[in-house]
Amino acid sequence: MNSKSLTCCVVFLLHTNLLSSTSPSSLIHINSTTSILNVTLPHSLSQSLEDFALKTLTNQHHTGSLYRAVLPNNLSGIEVSIVRLSGKSIWNAGARFSNVLIPARSVSVPPARRVAIVYQNLGNWSNHWYTVPGYRLITSVLGFRVLDVSDQDNVKEISLKMKNPVKILFRDLSDEKMLSRVSCVSFKAQNEDKEAARISRMILPGVCYGSSHGDYSVIEPLEKDKKKKVALWGTWWWLWMVGLVLGLGMLWFLGFVCTMGLRILRTKKIQVMMEREANDGEVFESRWVGGSKMPSATVTRTLPESESRFENGYHG
Repeated sequence: MNSKSLTCCVVFLLHTNLLSSTSPSSLIHINSTTSILNVTLPHSLSQSLEDFALKTLTNQHHTGSLYRAVLPNNLSGIEVSIVRLSGKSIWNAGARFSNVLIPARSVSVPPARRVAIVYQNLGNWSNHWYTVPGYRLITSVLGFRVLDVSDQDNVKEISLKMKNPVKILFRDLSDEKMLSRVSCVSFKAQNEDKEAARISRMILPGVCYGSSHGDYSVIEPLEKDKKKKVALWGTWWWLWMVGLVLGLGMLWFLGFVCTMGLRILRTKKIQVMMEREANDGEVFESRWVGGSKMPSATVTRTLPESESRFENGYHG
């Protein structure tokens, strides 16, 4: 058996061992909390970004170095970088570049002697290319692709089989309070004609897990915004009702005060008129009755006369 045949046997055994050790239970904490939604993914954009990255790689020959691709002005806001690695280095140490951490004991499928990993950050283009019904993206879309570059004239996209999940880091998200309202979403091809988004629960702040290459982001349900609007409307409605009740109460109080004031003014006016009439006629004395000053006249009695006077006059 020559050395070439021995190498092929070793690679086959390693690949078989990896597939047998990657059981569904090793990824159960991801798949058990996921749901699938149909979305539209940008094949043309992904292919264009890969082409720009490969052009950068043709001018660089250092394996294991990360290079940033130069993009045209009409794609400003997108960041693309590429690194070339050997299949052996991915198996031994994985790939820890950019915001994507590929674990060790990963192998390309089909096996490749040299691979290139293209990292993408869609930036402000994320919401333009990716939509998930009922959700909104709250971070940029980060992703990676794996290419077989063993033959420069026949570069093709391949996949990775990993013993442990890949980590995607969203460094702007570090608040643990958001874990209850946000979720991770991964975009990957199910087959050549169908694309899907897989939603999973975020376990650690700013960290999403995946089982293969693709694009990843963090989403928030749109119902949260609706609930906020409903709660805000309820608050304003309650404040409006309180203001209405207070306003009506204030109007009633002002009406009561005005009514009492008019009554007092009317009483004073009548009293002044009575005093003026008294001054024009007989002079009356004034007396206080309760809390009011009232006019008082002198009492005069008629003197009685004797009945005998009438009798004498009658007989005379």
